[in-house]
Amino acid sequence: MEMSILLSQGIDLMLAGMFTVFLFLCILIISINLFAYLLSNKPNLMPSSSNEKKMEIDANHIKIIRAIETRIRDGK
Repeated sequence: MEMSILLSQGIDLMLAGMFTVFLFLCILIISINLFAYLLSNKPNLMPSSSNEKKMEIDANHIKIIRAIETRIRDGK
């Protein structure tokens, strides 16, 4: 009899924990989507100099990727 009470309490605790985690994840997903919606309507506040720098970084990334590709092809 004592074992069934202990098992019942364990199941209750497990269900309460699963519900808590599920509720937390739902709130997290809703808040992420809400913040994404609120922040997507903002105009681009970055100055033009940083946009040029961003293009320069992207060009450097492309150079690195191409160098890695040629290195892989030559290695085979």
